[in-house]
Amino acid sequence: MLALTRKTDYALIALSYLVEQQTQGDNPVSAKRIAETFGLPLPLLMNILKELVQAKILTSTRGPRGGYSLATKPAQLSLLEVITALEGPIRLTQCADRLPVLGQGCELSANCPIRGTVRSLHQRINQFLAEMTLQDLYEDKMEPAGVTGSSDKVAGRGCTCRNESESPYTEPRQTA
Repeated sequence: MLALTRKTDYALIALSYLVEQQTQGDNPVSAKRIAETFGLPLPLLMNILKELVQAKILTSTRGPRGGYSLATKPAQLSLLEVITALEGPIRLTQCADRLPVLGQGCELSANCPIRGTVRSLHQRINQFLAEMTLQDLYEDKMEPAGVTGSSDKVAGRGCTCRNESESPYTEPRQTA
């Protein structure tokens, strides 16, 4: 199953909040404030924020008015950059990359009937995440469920988002 790790989930929550605070002119923001706002474990969040500073996604300011700020404009930061900074490159399978890692190739690759499809899926996911920016994530958060606007950008790329009231485990409701 493909899923964001808790680490990436917390990072995206924190980054979205930093975009919001930056928009309101409130910079920098402390890790403690982010953790308290969303009920995140402070020690884990602090480690995540440090990794984002090392990746030059965030800047850190020390002192009583210190905290974290975005190092770049939200529209210039892709979700792929964030995920890669925290988790490393995305690889759906061992054969997803064109050049398999030495000694880690798949023994089925010579006769695999799905290799091309898996590579295509891998490329599409990476492309989607490279095109989706932190600004897109923030703008989508700002729209009420069921309203189209900036999420048209996402929908135009093939995303079939469901209404928040629908379970991800059921089929979308049919409308007349």
